[in-house]
Amino acid sequence: MNKTLRTDLAIALLLVCLGVALRLGLQDYPNVSPVAALALFSGYLFRGRLTAVVVPLGILAVSDLYFGGYAPIIMATVYVLLSVPFLMGNSLRRLHAQKNSNARGIGLTGLAGFCFAGLFFIGTNLAVWSTSSYYSNDFTGLLECYTAALPFFRQTLMGDLIFITLFFGSYALCRSLLASRVRRVVTQ
Repeated sequence: MNKTLRTDLAIALLLVCLGVALRLGLQDYPNVSPVAALALFSGYLFRGRLTAVVVPLGILAVSDLYFGGYAPIIMATVYVLLSVPFLMGNSLRRLHAQKNSNARGIGLTGLAGFCFAGLFFIGTNLAVWSTSSYYSNDFTGLLECYTAALPFFRQTLMGDLIFITLFFGSYALCRSLLASRVRRVVTQ
Protein backbone atom coordinates (compact mmCIF):
# COMPACT_ATOMS: atom_id res chain seq x y z
CA MET A 1 0.00 0.00 0.00
CA ASN A 2 1.54 3.30 -1.05
CA LYS A 3 1.94 6.28 1.24
CA THR A 4 -0.76 8.40 -0.43
CA LEU A 5 -3.36 5.65 -0.08
CA ARG A 6 -2.44 5.12 3.58
CA THR A 7 -2.72 8.85 4.22
CA ASP A 8 -6.09 9.02 2.43
CA LEU A 9 -7.43 6.07 4.41
CA ALA A 10 -6.24 7.59 7.68
CA ILE A 11 -7.92 10.90 6.85
CA ALA A 12 -11.09 9.07 5.74
CA LEU A 13 -11.13 7.16 9.04
CA LEU A 14 -10.71 10.43 10.92
CA LEU A 15 -13.62 11.99 8.97
CA VAL A 16 -15.79 8.93 9.70
CA CYS A 17 -15.00 9.22 13.42
CA LEU A 18 -15.76 12.95 13.35
CA GLY A 19 -19.01 12.34 11.47
CA VAL A 20 -20.13 9.60 13.86
CA ALA A 21 -19.32 11.75 16.91
CA LEU A 22 -21.25 14.71 15.46
CA ARG A 23 -24.19 12.57 14.38
CA LEU A 24 -24.46 10.99 17.83
CA GLY A 25 -23.93 14.33 19.56
CA LEU A 26 -26.68 15.97 17.51
CA GLN A 27 -29.24 13.20 17.89
CA ASP A 28 -31.63 15.55 19.71
CA TYR A 29 -31.76 17.79 16.63
CA PRO A 30 -33.70 15.90 13.94
CA ASN A 31 -32.09 15.96 10.49
CA VAL A 32 -29.18 18.18 11.56
CA SER A 33 -26.36 15.97 10.42
CA PRO A 34 -22.83 16.31 9.01
CA VAL A 35 -23.13 13.33 6.66
CA ALA A 36 -24.00 15.11 3.38
CA ALA A 37 -21.43 17.84 4.05
CA LEU A 38 -18.75 15.25 4.77
CA ALA A 39 -19.73 13.35 1.61
CA LEU A 40 -19.26 16.53 -0.43
CA PHE A 41 -16.03 17.35 1.39
CA SER A 42 -14.61 13.84 0.95
CA GLY A 43 -15.40 13.99 -2.77
CA TYR A 44 -13.50 17.28 -2.85
CA LEU A 45 -10.58 16.01 -0.77
CA PHE A 46 -9.95 12.53 -2.19
CA ARG A 47 -9.17 11.75 -5.79
CA GLY A 48 -10.25 8.13 -5.35
CA ARG A 49 -14.03 7.70 -5.54
CA LEU A 50 -13.95 4.60 -3.35
CA THR A 51 -12.16 6.45 -0.56
CA ALA A 52 -14.58 9.36 -0.90
CA VAL A 53 -17.74 7.25 -0.70
CA VAL A 54 -16.42 5.29 2.29
CA VAL A 55 -16.81 8.42 4.44
CA PRO A 56 -20.60 8.90 4.28
CA LEU A 57 -21.33 5.17 4.17
CA GLY A 58 -18.99 4.55 7.11
CA ILE A 59 -20.61 7.30 9.17
CA LEU A 60 -24.09 5.93 8.50
CA ALA A 61 -23.14 2.29 9.09
CA VAL A 62 -21.34 2.93 12.39
CA SER A 63 -23.86 5.41 13.81
CA ASP A 64 -26.81 3.25 12.75
CA LEU A 65 -25.41 0.54 15.01
CA TYR A 66 -26.38 2.91 17.81
CA PHE A 67 -29.59 4.31 16.30
CA GLY A 68 -30.85 1.00 14.96
CA GLY A 69 -32.41 0.20 11.63
CA TYR A 70 -35.68 1.27 10.09
CA ALA A 71 -37.73 0.34 7.02
CA PRO A 72 -35.26 -1.24 4.54
CA ILE A 73 -36.36 0.74 1.47
CA ILE A 74 -36.22 4.03 3.35
CA MET A 75 -32.87 3.10 4.89
CA ALA A 76 -31.44 2.23 1.45
CA THR A 77 -32.78 5.52 0.09
CA VAL A 78 -31.08 7.46 2.91
CA TYR A 79 -27.76 5.67 2.33
CA VAL A 80 -27.83 6.29 -1.43
CA LEU A 81 -28.92 9.93 -1.18
CA LEU A 82 -26.36 10.78 1.52
CA SER A 83 -23.63 9.23 -0.63
CA VAL A 84 -24.47 11.21 -3.77
CA PRO A 85 -22.79 14.51 -2.75
CA PHE A 86 -19.31 12.99 -3.08
CA LEU A 87 -19.85 12.96 -6.85
CA MET A 88 -19.83 16.77 -6.95
CA GLY A 89 -16.62 17.07 -4.93
CA ASN A 90 -14.26 16.50 -7.86
CA SER A 91 -15.91 19.27 -9.87
CA LEU A 92 -15.66 21.64 -6.89
CA ARG A 93 -11.94 20.81 -6.51
CA ARG A 94 -11.30 21.69 -10.16
CA LEU A 95 -13.31 24.91 -9.81
CA HIS A 96 -11.44 25.97 -6.67
CA ALA A 97 -8.10 25.15 -8.34
CA GLN A 98 -8.81 27.70 -11.08
CA LYS A 99 -8.55 30.49 -8.49
CA ASN A 100 -10.41 32.87 -10.79
CA SER A 101 -13.16 33.63 -8.32
CA ASN A 102 -13.34 32.69 -4.66
CA ALA A 103 -16.88 34.06 -4.44
CA ARG A 104 -17.98 31.87 -7.34
CA GLY A 105 -16.44 28.78 -5.74
CA ILE A 106 -18.03 29.55 -2.38
CA GLY A 107 -21.39 30.22 -4.02
CA LEU A 108 -21.32 26.99 -6.02
CA THR A 109 -20.31 24.99 -2.94
CA GLY A 110 -23.28 26.44 -1.04
CA LEU A 111 -25.55 25.82 -4.04
CA ALA A 112 -24.41 22.19 -4.13
CA GLY A 113 -25.34 21.86 -0.44
CA PHE A 114 -28.75 23.39 -1.09
CA CYS A 115 -29.38 21.08 -4.07
CA PHE A 116 -28.37 17.96 -2.17
CA ALA A 117 -30.61 18.92 0.76
CA GLY A 118 -33.46 19.31 -1.73
CA LEU A 119 -32.67 15.99 -3.40
CA PHE A 120 -32.60 14.28 0.01
CA PHE A 121 -35.95 15.84 0.93
CA ILE A 122 -37.60 14.79 -2.32
CA GLY A 123 -36.13 11.29 -2.39
CA THR A 124 -36.62 10.27 1.23
CA ASN A 125 -40.16 11.58 1.43
CA LEU A 126 -41.06 9.86 -1.82
CA ALA A 127 -39.76 6.63 -0.25
CA VAL A 128 -41.76 7.26 2.92
CA TRP A 129 -44.94 8.00 0.94
CA SER A 130 -44.57 4.97 -1.34
CA THR A 131 -43.80 2.44 1.41
CA SER A 132 -45.85 3.51 4.40
CA SER A 133 -49.52 3.42 5.26
CA TYR A 134 -49.45 6.90 6.83
CA TYR A 135 -50.50 8.57 3.59
CA SER A 136 -52.94 7.65 0.84
CA ASN A 137 -51.35 6.43 -2.39
CA ASP A 138 -52.55 9.35 -4.45
CA PHE A 139 -51.44 12.91 -5.18
CA THR A 140 -53.16 14.21 -2.03
CA GLY A 141 -51.24 11.72 0.11
CA LEU A 142 -47.99 12.71 -1.57
CA LEU A 143 -48.65 16.40 -0.88
CA GLU A 144 -49.52 15.59 2.74
CA CYS A 145 -46.25 13.68 3.10
CA TYR A 146 -44.15 16.53 1.72
CA THR A 147 -46.04 19.12 3.74
CA ALA A 148 -45.53 17.18 6.98
CA ALA A 149 -41.80 16.92 6.19
CA LEU A 150 -41.17 20.65 5.59
CA PRO A 151 -39.85 21.28 9.14
CA PHE A 152 -37.35 18.46 8.63
CA PHE A 153 -36.22 20.02 5.34
CA ARG A 154 -35.46 23.26 7.17
CA GLN A 155 -33.33 21.31 9.67
CA THR A 156 -31.56 19.36 6.91
CA LEU A 157 -30.79 22.50 4.94
CA MET A 158 -29.57 24.35 8.02
CA GLY A 159 -27.33 21.46 9.08
CA ASP A 160 -25.91 20.91 5.60
CA LEU A 161 -25.06 24.57 5.07
CA ILE A 162 -23.54 24.97 8.53
CA PHE A 163 -21.40 21.85 8.15
CA ILE A 164 -20.36 22.67 4.58
CA THR A 165 -19.23 26.09 5.81
CA LEU A 166 -17.43 24.54 8.78
CA PHE A 167 -15.59 21.81 6.85
CA PHE A 168 -14.69 23.76 3.72
CA GLY A 169 -13.92 26.93 5.70
CA SER A 170 -11.64 25.09 8.14
CA TYR A 171 -9.86 23.38 5.27
CA ALA A 172 -9.35 26.68 3.42
CA LEU A 173 -8.11 28.38 6.58
CA CYS A 174 -5.62 25.58 7.30
CA ARG A 175 -4.34 25.62 3.72
CA SER A 176 -3.94 29.40 3.85
CA LEU A 177 -2.07 29.32 7.17
CA LEU A 178 0.18 26.51 5.96
CA ALA A 179 0.92 28.33 2.69
CA SER A 180 1.85 31.53 4.52
CA ARG A 181 4.16 29.58 6.83
CA VAL A 182 5.84 27.90 3.88
CA ARG A 183 6.31 31.30 2.19
CA ARG A 184 7.91 32.68 5.37
CA VAL A 185 10.29 29.73 5.62
CA VAL A 186 11.24 29.94 1.94
CA THR A 187 11.91 33.70 2.04
CA GLN A 188 14.10 33.49 5.15
